[in-house]
Amino acid sequence: MVRHARLILVYFFLVGCVDPIEFVVNNNEPHLVVEGYISDKSYNETLLYPSDGRYFTIKLSLTSDVTNVRSVPVSGASVDLIDDLGAQRDYVETGNGMYALVDPDFRAVAGRKYKLKISLAGDDVYESAWESLPGIAADPISEIDFDEVEKQVYKYQADEKIIQTVKGITGFIQLPEHNSEEPVYYRWDLIPHWIFIAPLPPAFSPTKKCWATSPFYLSDYVLQEDYRGGYRKMLFFVETDQNERIYEDFSLLIRQKVLSREYYFFLKEMQEQNPDALRSDKPPFNLQTNLTALENKKKVIGYFAVVSEKARRWYFNRWDLSYPVADKLLSSCKGPPPFVPPPGCMSCLEYTNGVASNTEPAWWRE
Repeated sequence: MVRHARLILVYFFLVGCVDPIEFVVNNNEPHLVVEGYISDKSYNETLLYPSDGRYFTIKLSLTSDVTNVRSVPVSGASVDLIDDLGAQRDYVETGNGMYALVDPDFRAVAGRKYKLKISLAGDDVYESAWESLPGIAADPISEIDFDEVEKQVYKYQADEKIIQTVKGITGFIQLPEHNSEEPVYYRWDLIPHWIFIAPLPPAFSPTKKCWATSPFYLSDYVLQEDYRGGYRKMLFFVETDQNERIYEDFSLLIRQKVLSREYYFFLKEMQEQNPDALRSDKPPFNLQTNLTALENKKKVIGYFAVVSEKARRWYFNRWDLSYPVADKLLSSCKGPPPFVPPPGCMSCLEYTNGVASNTEPAWWRE
């Protein structure tokens, strides 16, 4: 159990199991925001992706549009998952509004229905609608490839936002063909990791080589309403010039989820209202929800979903390109006195573009 608790805390800090969504509503009364899902892949099964593993979590917060501040985490709640056979599983509070279902073998099962019940410390009780796995299960991700491209992006230069043309790659997956009468509703999440080598420590220093990740790099999810399959779907763009993430190995865990129609359009509307919702102080509002307050008319925001999930890990580095990419880290760490090397030059643990550890992940390729 101690090992499981440590893994939960590390995972929450690095990438989280739910998306950091916040909402602004047209009322000065705080509203409960609920974020989370379950899938047909247990914690133990997600270890085989390979990855650090993912427990199912629910995030609870309160938000209001009049304070113009980000939402406040909710503590002291009771969160339960109930199925249509009457079985109940309790979530454990882990801090900062997060509640985890600490069962390494639990997964959603086809033919079962599930609902979420939330009881707050002030006696308010909320429930979701009954949800079940979509009729079409997620297919394995069979192929990941990339195209070398040039793209116009926004850059900041002397505090001014300008447009520059940069080199990079666009990553694709191949969607399988299907003959179902209904479309398949997809969502893809991208979880990056990369090796960072500090330029100045000696070769055998324990702070020379680190493995880094960031919840803010490639953090936007991708949606697709697919009617036939059989084509390449673009998922991401990675800049190549002066991007230290690809100097050594860069890895993406690509999680592919098949959603219900209702959950898909909830996510799609959220993206359409504000494409930068994951980083904005003014996120979308008044979205459709499958949650209700049982004993009063208090409004609740968010969605509890049951999804089908597959994932695949992909590796890439600058040597996979048809053109050279120079490693300029060492030159950026040297200069005449009184030059002070920037963070990350003397120790990889001081790297500023992500959370770094000098312990190699157990799943990292040899």
